[in-house]
Amino acid sequence: MSASEARPTEGQPPGSGWNSREFRTCWFLTVALGTAAGIVWPLRSLYYRAPWVGLSLQQIGWLGFVGSATTSTLPLLVGVLSDRSGRRKPWIVGGLALASVTSALYLVSHSFWPLVFVTFCTSATMVAYGLNLGALVTTTLHDSARGKQYGLYRVSGSIGFAVTSLGLLPIVALDTSYAATFLAGAVIYVVCSVVARVRLPDAGAPGAETSRWDAWREVLAERNLVVLYVCMAVGAVGGSMGMQFMANHLDETFSLSKAWIGRMMGMAAVIEIPAILLLGRASDRLGRKPILVFAFIAGGVRWGLVGVAPNLAWIAVAQAMWGLGLAGTIVSVALITDLVKADARGTAMGMLQLSSAMGSIIGPPIGGYIAQNIGLPIVFRIGGGFSILAGLGLLLMLRPPASEDQPASPA
Repeated sequence: MSASEARPTEGQPPGSGWNSREFRTCWFLTVALGTAAGIVWPLRSLYYRAPWVGLSLQQIGWLGFVGSATTSTLPLLVGVLSDRSGRRKPWIVGGLALASVTSALYLVSHSFWPLVFVTFCTSATMVAYGLNLGALVTTTLHDSARGKQYGLYRVSGSIGFAVTSLGLLPIVALDTSYAATFLAGAVIYVVCSVVARVRLPDAGAPGAETSRWDAWREVLAERNLVVLYVCMAVGAVGGSMGMQFMANHLDETFSLSKAWIGRMMGMAAVIEIPAILLLGRASDRLGRKPILVFAFIAGGVRWGLVGVAPNLAWIAVAQAMWGLGLAGTIVSVALITDLVKADARGTAMGMLQLSSAMGSIIGPPIGGYIAQNIGLPIVFRIGGGFSILAGLGLLLMLRPPASEDQPASPA
């Protein structure tokens, strides 16, 4: 039986999703993780440029390479091992506990090579807890509303990021030593680890009758997923270039303070909240393909606007498009749940992260070279082109599934 012949959540009650304890726990955990990201991510690139660290833009690009290389080599292995054990909880609890340690390690890492080690550890922990949180949530989604329900889950991270960027980050940014930044992240991660330990079940994946080593065969048998993975890698080249240097661009090109950099990031997260919810629901009604194509192209336009912006008003417009591009990831997970059985989703999610990370390996060092030798705005113009190219690839090559749940799916 191919992966597409198995209906992953067939027979689940309509109350799947929010009525599930697992879903609610993962939702609140992801709010907290969005809070940690809202504190650490906008300020980390600025920390790299602090006088007592003093990294060049090229070195920051190489740190992005290390992070992406880690997230490209580990997801498939973690996904296969997670499917093999049939247990998501140990990966989530352990990953969050280690994330707390790695966040604190930034405080004693003041040069390039120690930061390489911390970057590796940070990326490894993100793979462990992020992949398994996503795989666990997909088992709670109902057949007729996967896009809407996964969008409801994923928007939790945007809520945490937005509230933190607009409210908490300007306060944390007052500490010029960055100790408050990384210690706040460490505290949030350790609290999340405890909550996951207490609240998440320690049962195997539903439907997993035996341990799996060969789930990758079912995943790669799906042509649509292969196309998705390739286009995701192409788009990630551009996206990783932009994400790596956004804070530096706002700082060095527009001379924004740390507090206003946080507010600009937070504004984008506010916009993405309704965008994720609406596009997730739209993918249930219209099919996955048109939403994926739209999301990738919109993300490319966003990066292009950042690269040509003569003033902050243009940046604000570009940031308002952030949620449209992020919806590409949301809908790609919904597509995975359409096609892959519950006991193989760790592998499928691992391959999704792998494809994104493969593109992200290339983007940061290229972006670092361009930023150092040509200029920061050019990084975003080129990055936008990669995202648009990925959207066109999906438009030409992605086929609607033969038996798609959405009754209004396009031909």
